[in-house]
Formats: sequence, structure tokens, C-alpha cells
Amino acid sequence: MPLWGNSDAVEAKPKHFTDAEKLNVYATEKGWVKKITGTGGRANRIQEEVIVAIGDLGAALNLADITAIDWNIDSFDKSDGGTLSVTVTFNEPVEVNTADGTPTLTVTNDTNSNHTLLYTGGTGTNRLTFELAIAAANAATNASDVLSIAANAVALNSGTINEKATEKFVLEEGTNSGSADEFIELEGATAGRIMQEQNTASTITSATAIGTAAGTITVAA
Repeated sequence: MPLWGNSDAVEAKPKHFTDAEKLNVYATEKGWVKKITGTGGRANRIQEEVIVAIGDLGAALNLADITAIDWNIDSFDKSDGGTLSVTVTFNEPVEVNTADGTPTLTVTNDTNSNHTLLYTGGTGTNRLTFELAIAAANAATNASDVLSIAANAVALNSGTINEKATEKFVLEEGTNSGSADEFIELEGATAGRIMQEQNTASTITSATAIGTAAGTITVAA
């Protein structure tokens, strides 16, 4: 099997990357890229370093897929309370719209009711964060509860998670009835409007193995 593929069926990432580094490798229209932090004159700026150039790779992979789900915490204590925090990694950058609802992620509790984490950030990248704050001594958890992530843990909840489009504008014929800045002249002096295309909805399903790989957290007293 080659180190890299241009379809989901043969997708694989170079073995010289650590598991943590692979979370920052994703597909764009340029090919496989790695998110890095700039140095020197570009210090602290997030940049995309092209690892393997494959034209329109993002389109070739079709919909953005979830490739990993990871805990952002190592433990949880009932007495102290705290924040359940999880990161969902996609193989392409995605954009989240919360105008009509906020996407959620369900954490399974083996004893008590499950916990619903809300999307808190990451739009425009390939990694989305979901969190839920639980007060100290709250009845939502008990000592020895085992927290895990099952298959298909992400739900849209009337929000959207869309594959980030690289060409989001199309030209349509129209009548110049709005702001002059919104229109251009087409050949033949026909007025045209620049319209934004709808991004393609990403896949939000995830296999049991992805949740299993995240591991579990046992609530302490």
C-alpha cells in the first residue's frame, strides 16, 4: 500500500509522523497538508505546509469524514467537577454554522444518563471541540462511572457541519436592483450578481473503532 492515497479507500498517512502530528494532516485542494506554526517573521501564525501535492484532493475524497475522536482531558473528579472536552478530527477542513442550532457530541456514561457536549470552536479547521461543564458534586456523575464515546456520537442538532469550500462564489445573471458593489458587467452589457455557493455537508458518522481508540475515563470520587 502506498504511503498516500487520493481516495478514502486507500487513504494513509506517512509513518514518520506521530499520532499527534497526524491529527494536523488533512486534505485540501492543493493536496495533503500539515498545519504548522510559523517561525521568524511569521512567528505564531498558523500555516499549511504541503506534504504531498495532489491537485483537487479535497474533491477527490468526496465528503469530509471523521478520522479520529480524542479526549482533551485525562481524568474527571466528581467532587471537583470540571469540563468534559473532546476533539473531533476530520480529514478535511470543515465549517460550522450554529445559526439554527449547535452541533453536539454524546459521551456515554455506563451508569448514569449520557452527557451532551456542545460544539465550542474549530470552524475553518479540521478539528472541532465539544465541551460540557459539570459543577462540583453534581449528580450527573458518580464515582466509578466509566465515560466513553460510542459510534456516531456527533449530531447536527439543526446546525450544519460542511466541508470547507475553496470556490464559494458563482456568477449568475440578474438585474442590478441592489448595491452597485454586488454587480459586475458581463459581456453584452448584461448585469450579473456574485452569489455564494452552499458548501457540501460533511459526513458526521463515525465507526465504533474511532470511539474505542479514544479510550475511557473513569470518574473519581
